[in-house]
Amino acid sequence: MKTPRALNLLDLTCIGVNAIVGSSIFLFPGRLAAFMGPASVLSFALTGLLLLAVGLCFAEASTHYDRPGGPYLYATECFGSTAGFAVGWMCWVTMIVSWAAVANAVAVYLGHFGPAFTTPSAVKATAAVVIVAMGAINYRGVKLGAWTSNFFTAAKLIPLAVFVLVGLPHVDPARFTPFAPHGWAPLGKACFLAYFAFQGFETVPVPAGEVAQPQKNVPLAVFFALALSSILYMLVQAVAVGVNPGLAGAERPLAASAALILGPAGAAFIVVGAAVSMVGYNAGSALGGPRYLVALAQDRHFPTWLAALHPRYQTPFRCVALTTGLTLAAALAVDFDRLVDFSNVVI
Repeated sequence: MKTPRALNLLDLTCIGVNAIVGSSIFLFPGRLAAFMGPASVLSFALTGLLLLAVGLCFAEASTHYDRPGGPYLYATECFGSTAGFAVGWMCWVTMIVSWAAVANAVAVYLGHFGPAFTTPSAVKATAAVVIVAMGAINYRGVKLGAWTSNFFTAAKLIPLAVFVLVGLPHVDPARFTPFAPHGWAPLGKACFLAYFAFQGFETVPVPAGEVAQPQKNVPLAVFFALALSSILYMLVQAVAVGVNPGLAGAERPLAASAALILGPAGAAFIVVGAAVSMVGYNAGSALGGPRYLVALAQDRHFPTWLAALHPRYQTPFRCVALTTGLTLAAALAVDFDRLVDFSNVVI
C-alpha cells in the first residue's frame, strides 16, 4: 500500500525546528555561562557553524531519496548494509533516549510553581502522560502529527521571541566583560553540552516517504531548521547573559532572567513556554522516531510486518507503538542528565 504524501515544506521545517528547540535552551544557558561566562554565546555559534556543514551534507544526500530513513539510507548507499543498519539502529535509539530525556524535563521546569511538580513520582507521571499522548496522536495519522508539531513549534517560539525582544533593551554591555573569565579551555565542554541542543535536524529527511516533492522540500527544510535555531539560540543566550548576573548555574535560567525584566509574571510566562516547548519536542519525536524503524523494517533488518500501514489511519502503527513503548520505559527508568549524556555519546 502506497504511503500518502501529506507533508509539505512548512510541515518539514516545523518538524526540524521542533526537533531542535526542546528543553535545552530553557535549561542550558546557566550551565553554559558557568563554563564560559559571556563567551557562552560562542558555544552556540561554533556548534551551529560546525553542524551547518553536516546539515548541508544531509541536504545534498536528501535530494536523491524519497523513502523514509534519512541517515540510514545515506549510510547504506555509501558504506553498505551493515554500516547502514548500525547508523539506523543508533539513530532510532538516540531518538528514543532524547524523547525520554525531554519528557522527564517537563515537570522539572514546572517546579517553578511548587515543589509538588518535582517529586520523582510527579516527574515520571508527567513524562508518561506526554509520551503516551504524543504516541497516540501519531498513531492516528501523520498529518495529525504534523499539525500537532506545527502548533507546538509556533507556541514554543512565541515566548522565546518575547524574551529576546523585551530583553534586548535591558541588556547591560558591562556584563560581557570579561568575555571569557575562565579562559578558552572549557569551550570543548560547552560545545559538547550545546550539541544536545542542536540534535534533531537530522530527523528532517526521515519521513521523506510521506513528503510532497521530497527532493526539493527536504534539503530546504534541513537548512532552514538549522539556521533559524542557531540564530535563536545565540540571541537567547546573549540576552540571558546581558540581563542576569546570577545566570551561571541557575536551575531555570530563562525563567530567572525573565523575572528580572518582567517580574514574577515574566518568569511564569517563560516556565509555561518551556513546558510547551518540551511537549512540542515530544510531538516531533513521536512523528520522526518511528520512521527510522520503518526504514529498517522495509529493508528486512527487522520483520517487515513492523512497517505495515494501519488500514484506516495509513500510519506505520506498529513502529509508532513500539517506539512509544520503549521511550516510556526509558523515561520511567532513567533520569534526565543520564539520558542526555547517553544521547550525546550515541549520536
